[in-house]
Amino acid sequence: MSEAKQPRKGVWTPDLLAEGPEKRRVFIEQRRQYLAPLLAESKALLAEIEADLAEADKLPGDLPLQAKLRAKHTVRPLEKVVADLEDVIVQLTAYSARYRRAYEELPVKRAAKAAERQRLKELKAGGGQQQIEAQPEVEAEPAPDSNPFFAHLHKGA
Repeated sequence: MSEAKQPRKGVWTPDLLAEGPEKRRVFIEQRRQYLAPLLAESKALLAEIEADLAEADKLPGDLPLQAKLRAKHTVRPLEKVVADLEDVIVQLTAYSARYRRAYEELPVKRAAKAAERQRLKELKAGGGQQQIEAQPEVEAEPAPDSNPFFAHLHKGA
């Protein structure tokens, strides 16, 4: 942020969202809480309009299916609004998951892989077999099976 530009209080900005997962979670939850009533009201309005148009009489001169087609054509923009509001909520959640994977977890994974590659390179360069044999092997004990149905399979092993 430039020195000339002062941060605004109480306004979500991209730098606030990048500060950490908690602030991003709060932002997304606030947007969900804001959009949920709007979505519910839009769905209710859509249902009422569809019901009113289904009960409406044909206009004079209508062909057999023309009234239904006109009603469907009239309601289509509102159906799109409802679908788009649902999609906004889904996309906010997808954004959060993608951001977490791409900017929080990926650097950690890459650092771990780099450390492992470096360790393997050092083992190869410094007579790896002797060092590999010198490392104590840790045997993991099998976790107790919480399902008693399959417990008889592990008793003989």
